[in-house]
Amino acid sequence: MLDSAAIKLISGEARRRAGIAIPQAQTYLVEARLAPVARSEGFESQADLVRALEKSPEDRLWRRVVESLADHETWFFRDPAPLDHFMSDILPVLARVKARQAPIRIWSAGCGTGQEAWSLAMLLEEQKSRLGAMDIEIIGSDISRRAIDRAQSAAYSQFEVQRGLSIHRLIEHFEPHGDQWVLKDSIRRWVRFERGNLLKPIETLGEFDIIFCRNVLRGMTPDARRHTLRMLAEHSGNAAYLVLGRGETIAGAGDYYRGMSGAKGVYARTQEALRQAA
Repeated sequence: MLDSAAIKLISGEARRRAGIAIPQAQTYLVEARLAPVARSEGFESQADLVRALEKSPEDRLWRRVVESLADHETWFFRDPAPLDHFMSDILPVLARVKARQAPIRIWSAGCGTGQEAWSLAMLLEEQKSRLGAMDIEIIGSDISRRAIDRAQSAAYSQFEVQRGLSIHRLIEHFEPHGDQWVLKDSIRRWVRFERGNLLKPIETLGEFDIIFCRNVLRGMTPDARRHTLRMLAEHSGNAAYLVLGRGETIAGAGDYYRGMSGAKGVYARTQEALRQAA
């Protein structure tokens, strides 16, 4: 069992490096998530892991610890209403704005093991006859290298595909491979993944037309949320949209986005933000 000093050390580094907020009432999560890290790194206990971090603060080991504390829970077609709104209302607007002169770029920020990005890809593949020659890119990013590796593998367990996927979509878009279900190439062609920390500039990503950052901000400190929203605005194009998770808001970043009537959790980039970014 970790003492209060160890919990404070780990929580402080998680906050500093990734903006992760660990409420006092949930410090048990630190022990629960550090246990597998300690085992895989060859330590006999979590306390031994913490002592190693104190004596020799190796950046690789700290990254592994902090990544383990981020909430990577996700599933296919989680809260489908914003996905449906994107397909029925936002995508046609973006298509008109782009006029096929540039690709429509979609970012799944804090994508975890990739189910959100793949859900978007399935929706687009199912509507490809309507999309015609429209060029669309989906990028998924996450702070965790292990989560990104899982997302890139496009392989999921029986339990994972049962969360949110219909039998029809499972048969249509996946192939069985041992005890895993692997996405077909027709879906994998839509998406690429990169590791990225939302608290740090990700200059290689460029601008996006719509950013899905759902169920990420709620696990951050207030300062980290404001910083992340500003960073997302900087990666937003001239007619861009932002989609947040249930209960998440743009508090502290109202100069960058405005809410959209009839579309809960969906925001549009504001003209004030465009002037500030100019």
